[in-house]
Amino acid sequence: MHKIINIFIILFTSVIFLQAQNIRISGQVVDFQSEDPLQGADVYLSSGACGAVTDTDGTFQLFCKKVAMDDSLIVSYLGYQTYNIRFRQFKNGSTIYLKSKSLELGDEIVVSAERIDILKQDIPLAKSTVDYQEIQQYGSSEISDILKPLPAIRIEGNDLDGRRIQIRGSDADEVNVYLDGILINNVRSDNAADLSIIPVESIESLEILKGGNSALLGQGAFGGVVSIKTRQETEPSFYVKGKMGSFDSRYLISNVSYPLQKRLILSYFGQASTLSPTIEYFPGERFSEKTRSEGITTSKQNHMVNLSYYGRQSQISSYFIEYLYDYKKPSWESTYRNYLFATSFKGELLGVRDLEISVNHLFARDKIVRKQTGTSEFINSYITNQTNLRLAKRIIFPTVDFQFLTEYYHDDLLNDSKVKDYGFENGLYHGFIYDNRGSVAGVISFRDKLKNLPILSWKTYLGLRGDFVASGNQDGTVTTGAQVNYNLEQWKLSPYFNYGKNVKYPSLRENAYVQDLALLSGADSTFEKLKPEYNNSAELGISLTYFPKSTIYRTLDFSFALFTNTVYNKLLTRPFDDLIASVQVGRNQTRGIETSFKFNQLLNWFSLGAAFVKIDVTNPLLYSYKPKENLSINLGFYSPMGLYLTSTFFYEGTSVAWYYDRDYNILTEEISAYNDMDVSCGFKVPFKDAEFDFQVSGYNVFDHSGFKYYYLKKRYVQFSVAMRY
Repeated sequence: MHKIINIFIILFTSVIFLQAQNIRISGQVVDFQSEDPLQGADVYLSSGACGAVTDTDGTFQLFCKKVAMDDSLIVSYLGYQTYNIRFRQFKNGSTIYLKSKSLELGDEIVVSAERIDILKQDIPLAKSTVDYQEIQQYGSSEISDILKPLPAIRIEGNDLDGRRIQIRGSDADEVNVYLDGILINNVRSDNAADLSIIPVESIESLEILKGGNSALLGQGAFGGVVSIKTRQETEPSFYVKGKMGSFDSRYLISNVSYPLQKRLILSYFGQASTLSPTIEYFPGERFSEKTRSEGITTSKQNHMVNLSYYGRQSQISSYFIEYLYDYKKPSWESTYRNYLFATSFKGELLGVRDLEISVNHLFARDKIVRKQTGTSEFINSYITNQTNLRLAKRIIFPTVDFQFLTEYYHDDLLNDSKVKDYGFENGLYHGFIYDNRGSVAGVISFRDKLKNLPILSWKTYLGLRGDFVASGNQDGTVTTGAQVNYNLEQWKLSPYFNYGKNVKYPSLRENAYVQDLALLSGADSTFEKLKPEYNNSAELGISLTYFPKSTIYRTLDFSFALFTNTVYNKLLTRPFDDLIASVQVGRNQTRGIETSFKFNQLLNWFSLGAAFVKIDVTNPLLYSYKPKENLSINLGFYSPMGLYLTSTFFYEGTSVAWYYDRDYNILTEEISAYNDMDVSCGFKVPFKDAEFDFQVSGYNVFDHSGFKYYYLKKRYVQFSVAMRY
């Protein structure tokens, strides 16, 4: 106790001393017309005494030891007029408005995420963000290391089956993941985005909106939306990394970026991996007892080629993504060959500003072979073509913003099911089906503030969405929300609320996968489409940021939210050998609370954060293995000398699993609560124009869960070596 008191006294006196020796300047930089935060703006004093870069919310902080009387505060941002004011005239905590300007041909091109962001015009939701600087501090190329410390986030999966995200007890296929505005959920057959196909080293920013009320990009996203923006190097660069570890895992990753011209950049990201998990961990099998089998092997490859052109007022990007996956066990083989082609335009076209156009096409060839008694095999094959066209436009008025989005979605499937044996083949089903869907969505927001109280402002939102399906479904959804911003000298408070409805349409591939596994005879070959799933949700929350006058830490971020969502027509499905249980039943309500805090740049070298989520799932059969409580505490250490360490302690409360026994009886069982820890330690060594990174990572280091029910949540140790040029 005496030691704790002494430490507290030392910290308190340090704060007083630092306050007496340093001057702190803080504020926010926003667009003059739209009032959107400007991330990456340069803020500095004319004397060069100190400088900073604005974060994802446009906020900045300067810590200066000495400021001259004639010093000026300067803010510059590409495409905007430079802001300049005498330091003594600047009121701490003020908002700085930058006006746009036309770029000259000689202007320097800074290649990064474009300023157009549909998510920022959406209904206000609980939000978590990670920027490039923070990713660099983590030092890890594992996206799960970056996401685990965030509140209400759980990462399932592994290197081979992929990293999938859950939000507030949702399923992974209820989270829409966008890479530079391109939806990547459909790259996997289960419609859950594999985050491991994204090059962490190229992420500029990562933003997560939680809850099912995203009116623009959240169609079917009952859990939330993840938006990932990549950055491109303006100089040739090369990155390669190799990993090896438990379960005979082997992993190779490479990332190459090469500017063909000043504005034209070509990049490639690829990875290949193999794993012998010795247990079944294919999706759906994690609910039953695990049995050891040396005959289980997996391998995965994914490749992504990106060509981007950065004009003076626009950006054009083209992507090609290849996703190859093989899974084998004694009675089951799965092969996936998926290819995604995408092109997007963002910026100004023919004098029309704030325009976004994207065209995506997915071609997939999937095959599942299940071996029955003797030499008999049951084979399902699917050839899928999905095309998505999207047009988005933003219109700005003095006090009103309108974000418009329209989409066209085409889906066709060639489906084949048969039984095969030596000298024998019997076709069960062969058919070609297709579906089309059109969507129109819009969000209108009204902003206002009090003239006699400039520190207080607010926005109210109304979102409307209409979906029209060729098969006959027509759905209209409404969402609404409001957010208040209260900016004091050292505080920024933003209470908000939202309420609305969402709808999810299962893809034809999901329909076929469920039906084909259920039918083992040709007696019934009728293809019955799954019904849409619906969700009603509401949320009330507040976010708070505190800017201390001392330099003990940079900022303190705090958030709290109450949420509830009710899902109807949820698909209930569990595969077991050659049988699948599939039925769309009733409803489920998930209610909960979420809270978190984080100290940024604690003592310059540390970050400390904690997050807690408590949920109540009324129907565990629909949402199996959703822990009632989740607690995580994250500590990061980042040394200028190249040493870094991240550790995450986490606790998961009790949950419920259900599965079929060998006699096809449904059994349920409560999964006990457990705690464990992930640790990652590395050291970066510069060598001429290159940098080497040596890292050791341990996941579930206490091994408190083991194989039972968990999705490879067993002790997993990995060593990696990386080189960046």
